[in-house]
Amino acid sequence: LIPRDGAIDREADLRMASLYLPERKIPMLPPGISDRMGSLAPGEKRAALSLLARVTESGDVLDWEVTPSVVHSQAALSYEEADDAIADTGHPWHKTLAAIDRVAASMRRRREEAGAVVLERPEMSIALTESGDVEVSVLARTTPARQMVAELMILCNSLLAEYCRREGLPAAYRTQDKANLDNFDADIADGPLRRHMVIRRMLPADVGTVPAPHGGLGVPSYVQATSPLRRYSDLIMQRQISGYLRSGQPPYSEEEVVSVAHRADVQVRELARLEEDRKRHWFLKYLKQSLAADDEDGVFFQAIVLDNPPRRPALLELAEYPFRFRSELPGVCAPGETVTLRLRGVDLWQRVAQFVHVPPAG
Repeated sequence: LIPRDGAIDREADLRMASLYLPERKIPMLPPGISDRMGSLAPGEKRAALSLLARVTESGDVLDWEVTPSVVHSQAALSYEEADDAIADTGHPWHKTLAAIDRVAASMRRRREEAGAVVLERPEMSIALTESGDVEVSVLARTTPARQMVAELMILCNSLLAEYCRREGLPAAYRTQDKANLDNFDADIADGPLRRHMVIRRMLPADVGTVPAPHGGLGVPSYVQATSPLRRYSDLIMQRQISGYLRSGQPPYSEEEVVSVAHRADVQVRELARLEEDRKRHWFLKYLKQSLAADDEDGVFFQAIVLDNPPRRPALLELAEYPFRFRSELPGVCAPGETVTLRLRGVDLWQRVAQFVHVPPAG
């Protein structure tokens, strides 16, 4: 579908990844490929690179192989539809998805036992209506279907990393030292404060050509190869493995793999920053929209204190939305405490929301 060094390949190399903004999507590849020819459309046969694994319900991988394949998809389910199928014993996909869900849960427990740090921060979804209004919803990432897909992705990427190590293929391994959670207060409940404190202890991931553990995921080695339609480094890894399976020779040298991996690491971080900036902009527009509709009683929010240092505004996260900001608070407001704030204004130029602390009654 995407010949090496062709026009589409060169453009994908420049874009490096698809960019997802509330107002539009800028794909890495032409939609004719990413949405049609390259997608696993139900009822269509698609050439693919498959990892076939036999896994017990307790999460033991008995054996596995990497192979070219033809995939004939029978159905395409949304996360919500898959969740319904897992819960409904009468659903035609229940038996299959419930079994995979049990296996995925076992694999997740094994990773956690190996030191994986599992942080499930809700995701904010922002949509723009035809009239120009901003609609905001919060998506939980802890649903069975989302966790199942994430777990199978980690399994695939970790076994592909093992395949590259075993066959001596130049590959871009993602590595990360384990987070130092010594003396961490285990009594802190799951939520914004716990996520904030754990993330502060995590070391950044690195990219290199030597396989090493990914402590954050709790796997011995890891590559990224499961998203070739939206991430160029994944496309390179799929080409590397597919080419080796066809000819016995890897199409990319170690130098070429490293070059793409390092450029991707920098550029994908920049794209992620752009996505967060645009999401923040539109959420601030949503807050401004709420102010405009105010009936003079005021717009109030609950927020969790993450940090309240002296001589500096406190860091908070809204209880209803995964949105962080700084605001002045009394020194007695401790991390983990829930406070009430009144929205006073929104400055889109400075990209800040102006909140005022509302003291407890009495």
